[in-house]
Amino acid sequence: MQPKIVILGAGYGGLAAAIHLEKHHIPFTLINKHSYHYFKTLLHEAAGGRHDAQTYAIDLRDILHRKTSVMVKDTVRELDIRTKTVWTEVAATSTTNSSLPWAVKQPRLASPVSHSTPLSLTPWRPRRPSANTLNTRLHATRAQENQKTSRSSSPRRFNGVELMGELADFAPKLLRQHQLSADDFELTLVHGHDEILPNVHRDLRQVAMHKLQERGVKLLLGERVTGANEAEILLASGKSLHAHTFIWTGGVEAPSLLRESGLPVDSRNRVEVNTYLQVKGHPDVFAIGDSAHFTTSDDDVLPPTGQVAEQMGKHAAENLVQLWHSDTMREFVYHDHGMVASLGPTYGVAEVGHHHATGTAALVLKDGSKMKYLMHLGGPIALLKKHKQWIEIEM
Repeated sequence: MQPKIVILGAGYGGLAAAIHLEKHHIPFTLINKHSYHYFKTLLHEAAGGRHDAQTYAIDLRDILHRKTSVMVKDTVRELDIRTKTVWTEVAATSTTNSSLPWAVKQPRLASPVSHSTPLSLTPWRPRRPSANTLNTRLHATRAQENQKTSRSSSPRRFNGVELMGELADFAPKLLRQHQLSADDFELTLVHGHDEILPNVHRDLRQVAMHKLQERGVKLLLGERVTGANEAEILLASGKSLHAHTFIWTGGVEAPSLLRESGLPVDSRNRVEVNTYLQVKGHPDVFAIGDSAHFTTSDDDVLPPTGQVAEQMGKHAAENLVQLWHSDTMREFVYHDHGMVASLGPTYGVAEVGHHHATGTAALVLKDGSKMKYLMHLGGPIALLKKHKQWIEIEM
């Protein structure tokens, strides 16, 4: 009897693994909280009012088609590594007694900060996604303050470079709609480094900073958020900022159930993996994406990005295919395909290899990456269904 493969989470990594396994006719069970996959790296566009957040989700049934690909809509509550059992809210899913590994992937979780609005997508239909809710909240708050007799002393503050670019473009429309002046609205980006986008070329960082400041964004650099209450953001320096709307985009943390299951984890609950993406001490378990602590040959720990997760997911699946056919696994090597950041619907910066692009050229590259990802997920049908919804550049 062939062993079962269980994939936990349909994020960038988990879905990449599922697609590759299905391509090779290998059965698996995919457990995901929702019946869809969503493009979390693009939700800043919905928050800025560019599109409805539902357009950034795609039904798993439009991606995975084989009868041997079993999809379970459920929430994972516990992992029992000893008995190879995944406990969920509704049922327990067990593997067969075999040396062939499971595939393990946990969904992204935003770091918990009280009184903040995480940028995420809540259940599809009939509820409204939180990225949409953020846009609606901005309208509602401005309408309420427009009825006050005095100007608010607590301007709005946000963090997140791409999100800030979207909101800077959205703010003038919002103010005009509610007949307010620019003094009634303030955007502040709180960033822990001395420059934004620290992993790209310095010239592009300078361009991005200038474009944000040119559009009225205040940059508070070299500062970290330590907490928040209903109208105040607390900073590591001991200072505080007054704000009515605070959006937390300060990174991700793997689920605590990984630590609770007894797996070796780091301070962010990420599971330590070897060069084959197997969990150290547990060769029958793979960890990828935001749940994996992978150290490169240069002693760098890979960041929790969609690009990293997708490559890990495909490679883990490739190794599972090798094991399925009793062949030798390959070591994982990450290939950086570059970075594209939008600063609103009309401007962006990009670094691909030694090539740099700004403005519309960068947005063309970003939209090209969207189209490529859609083709990877569901082929021409998925591309055609989604193209008119969120593949566009506003000139």
